[in-house]
Amino acid sequence: MKYLNIFALGLLLLAGCAKDLGYQQALQGSWQGVQWTVENKPDGRDAAGVKFTFTDNNYKAVLGAREEAGSFRVDGDKLYTHAEGQQEIMVKIIKLTADSLAFDMNRGGISEKLLLKKE
Repeated sequence: MKYLNIFALGLLLLAGCAKDLGYQQALQGSWQGVQWTVENKPDGRDAAGVKFTFTDNNYKAVLGAREEAGSFRVDGDKLYTHAEGQQEIMVKIIKLTADSLAFDMNRGGISEKLLLKKE
């Protein structure tokens, strides 16, 4: 019975560990927006006006006329950004390859997807 309890505890500990998908390293570099959809439809938002640069644990973003900078972290498939003087924001990474990155975002219950290409 003692070994069964130890085995069960070991399984729980393994299940609780966040899966490292290698996103922290793969995000490094500059990314340019190419497509932005709202509720899976083009919305007229200017994806070309979006740019992210990830360096170490810091990021810079240009979102149209707005710019921000701060720190970021990755937990599984979730990207958390913390701009200076703002609250932390989370987006889901739905695709990350050597040359493309896609976010799934939720703005007030509205699904938005942003596709970026590596520069």
